[in-house]
Amino acid sequence: MCVSWEVDRNPGLVDGWRRMKRPTLGTALRLSWLVLGAVGISGCADSFAIRNEAVPAEMQRQLQAQAVPASELKVIKGGLNVRSQSYPPPEGVLKVPMYYENGIPHIKVSLNGRKPKKFMLDTGATFSVFDAEQAIEYGMRTVPQVRPVMAGVHGKEPGMAALIPTLQVGTWKLDNLPCIIRMQRTAWGTGILKEHLGISVIGVHLAANHCKYLTLDFLKEQVEFGFTRSFAGKTRKHMHQAKMSMARGVPTTLLKHGKMSWEAIVDSGSVFGVQLEQNIAQMLGYRNGGWQVGGNYLITGVGGAQSPKDAKVRVLEFNALGLFGSYYPFAEVDVMPGPSRLGTYLLEDYRVTLDFEHQVLVVEWG
Repeated sequence: MCVSWEVDRNPGLVDGWRRMKRPTLGTALRLSWLVLGAVGISGCADSFAIRNEAVPAEMQRQLQAQAVPASELKVIKGGLNVRSQSYPPPEGVLKVPMYYENGIPHIKVSLNGRKPKKFMLDTGATFSVFDAEQAIEYGMRTVPQVRPVMAGVHGKEPGMAALIPTLQVGTWKLDNLPCIIRMQRTAWGTGILKEHLGISVIGVHLAANHCKYLTLDFLKEQVEFGFTRSFAGKTRKHMHQAKMSMARGVPTTLLKHGKMSWEAIVDSGSVFGVQLEQNIAQMLGYRNGGWQVGGNYLITGVGGAQSPKDAKVRVLEFNALGLFGSYYPFAEVDVMPGPSRLGTYLLEDYRVTLDFEHQVLVVEWG
């Protein structure tokens, strides 16, 4: 199949839905579309200098040395035309363990025949994204003439297109898979305490472009890829479903409050619960209000990092929130930078299926 690179500029149970009463900041990393979002990093935000740094010149030279010859490329307006090959298992379905760590689902992936390593599976990211160090380590084939600009919560960040020669998940193998390399690093601390905040995620394109469905079973800690088989339907006691769209390259579904509805990204790369875009909060009549979120955390991603106070994160409570084709009473939502999204704080109690074939989002529990 062909992939065209395009950069988007642009405490109780009630009806199965849990009230969210725990602290909402955690330790994780997230992306959305070609947009990198929020990651809570433990540490004192006021004590460390935060800055963005370009990838060192020596690394840039190494990335140039790994470039795909121009004769092998088909560059089109706005990006690159890439032909990937998928070799799914003959059973037509693959189930692999989910490693649910720090509120984020991970799967083991082998890159270019190397020993499998845990990578975050992020349904809020269109493409897979890696740091420059990893691109060099795993021998990714770079395309320096294609430079997507990743628009993030805190600004924009330069990237470089690249191809992963071979990627394998369990018995499923793919060749020539596109990805993005970060050409900027976020550093914090000084001297011997200086540290770079790394980013490495497997984006939803891995499943959306090659599978009929993807199931993240947080209850069994298992990930299921459906290749030739359609989603089999209900497997647990309760099930709700709603329409899903992949129009923006990531799965989105409608949320409702009062007479207003808006799209939210189904984002397994976010440790938060229901996250509300600041503009949407204003349109709903919540220009102010709620309670502020503080603490020694950093929300970091493309463009830099901020403390919750600087990002003006606040929590609202809705009497009822429509989602998943039902209503969620007494829902707490986090108003914060970035697009509206549904993170793992909400998803972790369910078996969540993205049915690409029928454009349906299914959640099961019980």
